[in-house]
Amino acid sequence: MVMTIRLEKIIERTAVLDPRSGFEEFAQEVEVRFDPLTGASSRINITRAGRPKQQMSRAEEPVPKNCPFCPENIERDTPKFTRGFDPEGRIRCGGATVFPNLFPLSGIHGVCAFTPEHKLDLDRFTEAEAADGLFAAAEFARRSAAAGAKFHFLGWNHLPPAGASILHPHFQIIASSRPAAAVAVCHSASEAYMGREGRSFWADYAEEERGSARFIGGRGGFEWFAPWSPTCGYEVLGICSSQASSLLDLDDGGVRGLAGGIVRLLRGYWKIGVASVNMGVYSWPERCGGFSLNVRLAGRPISGASDKAFLEIFGGETGLPVAPEGYAPLLRREF
Repeated sequence: MVMTIRLEKIIERTAVLDPRSGFEEFAQEVEVRFDPLTGASSRINITRAGRPKQQMSRAEEPVPKNCPFCPENIERDTPKFTRGFDPEGRIRCGGATVFPNLFPLSGIHGVCAFTPEHKLDLDRFTEAEAADGLFAAAEFARRSAAAGAKFHFLGWNHLPPAGASILHPHFQIIASSRPAAAVAVCHSASEAYMGREGRSFWADYAEEERGSARFIGGRGGFEWFAPWSPTCGYEVLGICSSQASSLLDLDDGGVRGLAGGIVRLLRGYWKIGVASVNMGVYSWPERCGGFSLNVRLAGRPISGASDKAFLEIFGGETGLPVAPEGYAPLLRREF
């Protein structure tokens, strides 16, 4: 019998200038493996087991002196990009700084510290800080594309319940020659809808949901909805109203509009008892009629049982304790 199962992987190689060794070059390999049945991908870097992990602290406890993302430590304690990527070693935009991830999950993996505050509750983020972070992330994505990694995925884990190992607020931007698996599925489904219906799914969805109980609000070129079938607790979907398909397509007003929507949602989350969030920006490098830049946020539990169990981890489905119509009106107040 001839076996037809293929166990495939690709290797992405990366190097950063490591502050732990006087900024000598530190080379690493990331394995991207593909499921032989579905093609779903996973990323493996065994050095990530050694990541430093900051513990949640009470508000009255002092800021730790050794946080590498605090402004007084960034120059000394964060890695630098190699000169071929950025001659200065780090990308700066306003109050945001992008530097390479010391424990990457792709050949080019950036971290963006976008506020000087070590730990912020969700109601204390400002639009200016979020916009600086998005502008800096876009510049990182632009340079990554020039280096051959045209796909980028911007994400945010805020606080340990959302998977953050460092408390200091920071975005992450993964750049690669291949799209993130969920973004690829979203793009493919969007293009299939366009081919079948002759219209953009995203425009149709926004028009259909704009007057529903799940509509949250619009601001600065983005409209926000609680999705009909959420995949996470308190999930919110933001759709770009223009023809932008990539974060790089947004002008200054679009970036600031996105930042303003995010900050309003964070304030709304805080008021309904959510303290920790995840965010992902679904971006596609080539402009196409069927796909629109879209953003997803989700609230995470702060204590008790995990919100992910066998159904979510292995079943590919989500069990939720609240309907989208239940939390959309509460978040709508912020718009």
